[in-house]
Order: sequence, then C-alpha cells, then structure tokens
Amino acid sequence: MKQLTRLGAAFLLALGLAVPAMAPAAAHGGKIDIELGTDGAGGVSVALTWAGDHHPVEESAVVIVQAVSDAGDKVGPVTLTSASEGVGWYRSEPALLDEGHWTVTARVKEPKKAKVEAEIDVVPPPAAPPSEPASSAPAAGGSTVEADAIGGTSAGDGPTSTGGPPGWTAWALVALAVAGGVTAVVVLRRRAS
Repeated sequence: MKQLTRLGAAFLLALGLAVPAMAPAAAHGGKIDIELGTDGAGGVSVALTWAGDHHPVEESAVVIVQAVSDAGDKVGPVTLTSASEGVGWYRSEPALLDEGHWTVTARVKEPKKAKVEAEIDVVPPPAAPPSEPASSAPAAGGSTVEADAIGGTSAGDGPTSTGGPPGWTAWALVALAVAGGVTAVVVLRRRAS
C-alpha cells in the first residue's frame, strides 16, 4: 500500500507541474507583434505572436495586406489565409507581388488591432546557366525567386519568435519526463523490496 501511495504522489507531482505549463492562455493578450515577410515567390507571409509572452496567436485572426511598389503599382487590400505551416501564420497567394521594391502594410483586425509596415524586394529568378552538351548529366534543382524583407519587420520592440515549440510545450515535456523518472524509481524500489 505504501508503494501505491508513493506512485500516486509521483503522479500528482507530475500533474501539478504539467497543468500550469499547459495553460499559457492566461499570459496571452495585450499587444500583437506582426512579423512580415515573403514566401520567396512574391507572396506575402505574416506571423502573429503575443508581445507579452511571444507565443503564437492561436485565435483566428483577420489579416489584411496592401502594397505599393516604387513604380507606383498597388496591390490590395488582400485578406490573408491561415497557413498550414503552423499556428499564427497567414499567407497570400504566391506571386501576389511582381518583381520590384514594395512597401507592404499588414493590418490585423481581429482578435486585436495591430499594424506593421515593411519594405520588401522581390527579385527575378537567377538566369539559367548555359546548357551543357547532350553527353553531360542535367543540372539538379530549378530556379527560385528570392525576396528579402528590409528594415523593421516587427511591430513590437521585443524579440520575435524563432520557431520551434513554444516555451510551455518544453515545460510540459520536462514535467512528463520527471514523472516518468519518478515512476521508474518507485517501480524499481518496489521490485527491490
């Protein structure tokens, strides 16, 4: 019975560590940071994070972009769609912006209002190398379109998200690992007695 009590205590300890780590929503709210960039093909992508804890904005958001080129061409307003790359990511169709230098403005209407402006260069794909004689193997890979965000691309003063799992996920994994370790020790002690 004493062994069962220890096992129960270990489980409750692990649960006590995991539950607060899995409930980061209390830290959410406040200002939204917008990271504005491109998809490499003239499309626009936006990552939304809460400024206070740098977690992705999990709530459904309405993100609208407009762009003006140095040549005076205008695009938008365009409502971005939720991207499959992860929570808090939104994107436009590829090739939304033609080649050139663009000033892009992104506005978040919901869940909280936010706005950021960035300058983006969309460059043409590199020229194809001259074709080799028929006896050579064909070159691997294809052409790409490069785009680069210039200047400040974040609406907040704090650091932007670097990808990877949010901090609360790491804490939850640590709590589960601790629980597994404690359970293993209890089981080994039980077998030894």
